[in-house]
Amino acid sequence: MSELEVNIDDAIDGLSEFELQSKTSIGMYADIAAKNMEEYAKKNAPWKDQSGKDIEIIKGGKEWKGDECNIYISGNKDYCPSLELCNDKKYAILKPTIDKLSSQILKGMSNLFGK
Repeated sequence: MSELEVNIDDAIDGLSEFELQSKTSIGMYADIAAKNMEEYAKKNAPWKDQSGKDIEIIKGGKEWKGDECNIYISGNKDYCPSLELCNDKKYAILKPTIDKLSSQILKGMSNLFGK
């Protein structure tokens, strides 16, 4: 009967390398997804930008919390919650952007890992 030898150090090194590559890929994809959300929100904002600066406050990004990577979009001004929630949400753009793009983002993430 033949023996099977496994070098556990090589296996651990391989898993560590895979984890690093996975986090790098996830981070790059999250940056792209956040930028896409930002661009969509700026293009489709239902309010007229009088100053030319209001649209610039919309920012998309990513944030790592431990092993979780969160993609976000925000308004970055104290009046943004009013735009999102008041007037029957007539001027909302952040939540509608998430609703519109989240399934596409999740599908892309799934494709990233070949599932």
